[in-house]
Amino acid sequence: MKKKKRKNLKFNVSNYYAAIALFFVLGIVFFGTSKIFFAEERPINQTPLQTELDLRANGKLSIDRWIYDEHQNKMEVILATNNMKDYRTDLQFSSVSRKDVRTPLSIQAVYEDNEIFILHIDQVPKDFEQLAIRLHKNERNLNDWFQEQEEEEKQTPVISTLYTDERVVEKGEVNVKDHRDYTRQVADQMIDQSTIKIKENEEKMEQWEEVYRELNEEKEKLKAGLLYQTMDEQITTNNKIYQLDREMDVKQKEIEKIEADSQNIRAKIERLKQKKRDIGF
Repeated sequence: MKKKKRKNLKFNVSNYYAAIALFFVLGIVFFGTSKIFFAEERPINQTPLQTELDLRANGKLSIDRWIYDEHQNKMEVILATNNMKDYRTDLQFSSVSRKDVRTPLSIQAVYEDNEIFILHIDQVPKDFEQLAIRLHKNERNLNDWFQEQEEEEKQTPVISTLYTDERVVEKGEVNVKDHRDYTRQVADQMIDQSTIKIKENEEKMEQWEEVYRELNEEKEKLKAGLLYQTMDEQITTNNKIYQLDREMDVKQKEIEKIEADSQNIRAKIERLKQKKRDIGF
């Protein structure tokens, strides 16, 4: 009877360890092959909005807004550029989605004024994953301007690529408008952004002015103590006062620079408001 119990006990223990071993084997197989069945999380690829991008010799640009209309499979992108084109060059755009990199998307500039571009991208595929806009600078062949033939265009190199990601892109309605409505839309947006910039400048000025006051107070304290110092101490104190004067000059120039920037922005806002009045808004 005892032998039978020992056999059953050995059998149960063997089954227990066999079950544990099978569990580990299945776990290794599952997790080792999970990448086949579960796609790895892609890092989000989104060019920052309302952030100036310095393209060095090709100027500067920022994305004011990027909207995706899921119902119309359409996107609207508003770009603000600075010194990116002149009488010899044009900007061109192309677009492609990560879902189908071999098929270019239809993209056109529906509005262009004062280096502001509104781009529309059509037939954006569902679940596009990520989407890229390439900026090309096209240089005209000036040698052909006075000849009776069409201009030859050089190859258009990509000077920048902008990205959006379906996980973070703003969802909204995209409507086709006339030039008048686009002008108002851009003017309103630029006024809002300029107003925010003025507030930021005011905050910066308050900070610089506070630092300037602290430096000036320290300077006055040093000057007040000169009367009771020895010659050697006065030399040291005067050196400190000189350094404070230099720091105060730097801070004063920063304050004046910010104030001048704010004045330019206010003038810009007035021009934009006048532009709206000119078109009847």
